[in-house]
Amino acid sequence: MRMWVLPGLSVAVAMAVTYLYLTTPAVGGEAENPMLWASDDWVVWEQLPCAEAATRWGNASLPESRFVRRFVSASGDELWHMDQPWMALPEGWNQQMWRGGWLSGVGTALDLWREDPQDMARHWREGEDGTKLMRTAHGWALESEGWVVWSDRAEGVEAEGDALQPGLFAPRGPEAPSSWWASRLGEAPVRTSGLDQIVRSAGIPSSAWATRWEGGGRWFVGAEWRQDLERLAREQGWSIGWEGNDVVVNGNDAWEWSTIEEGRLGQTADGVWRGILAAGGTVLWTGKSGMAGESAAEEAGPTDTGSRHGPGADVLGRVRNHRTQTTMEVLKDEGTMAAFQPDGEAVWRVDVEEEPLAGGAVEVDVYANGKYQAMFCLPSGLHLLDVKGREVSGFPLVAPQGEWTAWALVDYEGTRNYRYLVASSHSGLVDNFRREGASTPGWSHRPDPSIDRTSPVRHIRHLRLGSKDYIYVGRANGQVELLKRNGATRAITPVKVDAQHPPLFRQGGNLDGTSVLYIDDTGWIREFTLGQGEEVGLSGAARADHLEQMDVDGDGRAEIVTWLRGERTVWNARNERLE
Repeated sequence: MRMWVLPGLSVAVAMAVTYLYLTTPAVGGEAENPMLWASDDWVVWEQLPCAEAATRWGNASLPESRFVRRFVSASGDELWHMDQPWMALPEGWNQQMWRGGWLSGVGTALDLWREDPQDMARHWREGEDGTKLMRTAHGWALESEGWVVWSDRAEGVEAEGDALQPGLFAPRGPEAPSSWWASRLGEAPVRTSGLDQIVRSAGIPSSAWATRWEGGGRWFVGAEWRQDLERLAREQGWSIGWEGNDVVVNGNDAWEWSTIEEGRLGQTADGVWRGILAAGGTVLWTGKSGMAGESAAEEAGPTDTGSRHGPGADVLGRVRNHRTQTTMEVLKDEGTMAAFQPDGEAVWRVDVEEEPLAGGAVEVDVYANGKYQAMFCLPSGLHLLDVKGREVSGFPLVAPQGEWTAWALVDYEGTRNYRYLVASSHSGLVDNFRREGASTPGWSHRPDPSIDRTSPVRHIRHLRLGSKDYIYVGRANGQVELLKRNGATRAITPVKVDAQHPPLFRQGGNLDGTSVLYIDDTGWIREFTLGQGEEVGLSGAARADHLEQMDVDGDGRAEIVTWLRGERTVWNARNERLE
């Protein structure tokens, strides 16, 4: 036998063994997570516990796997990933080994697989009990313990129709749909209707805010477009009705409508969902109850008076995360307070049954070392949480008797030498703390004899006017105190401020040049100078249900922003309407 024959046979045997190894089902070692590698060709990503995956196959015996991962393409092809191979594949399926695990599906699905992680991979979050990510027409929706929705602003979801801010309404009654979502276009967890897209494509302006259900919806459309919309409906075969200037597409005349008093609300067979706007346009949907009897329509108000969106009332504040060099948003919802990264990931979460006092959550660097904490106040205590959601030593600060009714964080010189001012319901006085909850030496709140101490303090603010500090203390009866740093009365003002909403201030060099703005009990904006109590500026010029102060036009000066039923108006220093 020639000498080259044996080496040749060895090579042939090795190739045969390799072929059998690659084509025979066998354990492939520790499987990598395909969610780290999959491409955007797959528009649905799902991670299922094995028991749930088995029920989708009629309780078939599936390969052993910690998780079953499922991908669906835009054309409907399914690709499944498991740690172990199928011993008996479903009819028409093939499988192939991939990075220690096994991919299975029809041939076209296997051909579609490629390692090219992009947007879907960026929005994926692991979930122990099952997670589902979908690419929708306007963004991405992730379901785990709740829903997180990222709107695709690049596609102009909010560019058209946001100026139309109608009230939102929930359908109710025995004929009403069991599943619907009230939100801005692109912010609902699932795609429920594309009809308003057809309306927009026809050149008919409609509101981005709407209530949508499968195959229908209720949107605001200007009266001048009614005939155009009715013509479009005939072409599309829609049934339509009108509720004021709202069009109801494919609805039912027997339905009743309830006003939604919050910006984002949904209902499915699982229960009621509430949406909170977080950073970067991310919407966090929480509150799945699992109670079949709970109805979002029942929670909505009974009258048809419109609703309020826009101000972000559930966003308590923003605090930097020194670990990630990002800014977190602190939100309160459903008995929980949580801090969220810009991508919607919760950094910490604590149970909070009480409503936080006015002032929200503010950033503190209590040790002046560049590591930030979040401070907020509940009636039961003043809290200071670190980046992991743990209380800082000395906190919470609890009132010796009664509870706290108002609070403020003060940094007089901007040197991080903080003071924590909290008002007691028992004494009617303001207490002053510093550092890790120690009482501030030299402080003694001494109200003017004209002040009714039995009326609880509702708002505390620090004002720096010229070279002097004023601590504004507003009580429930409208009385206002202006204190020194030591708690003594610095000045008396004739102004009485309605305390149901937090006040705003236009600051000048002294009390006569400084005004306080507030919403009175009839909903009108009032503005008075603190010195002489003269009515000035926006007083009586507009109504509002929420006030803000921010630099809208980037000129370095804060404008007054008023909200009324979700419609925003901006006023400059000359009280001119900018938008």
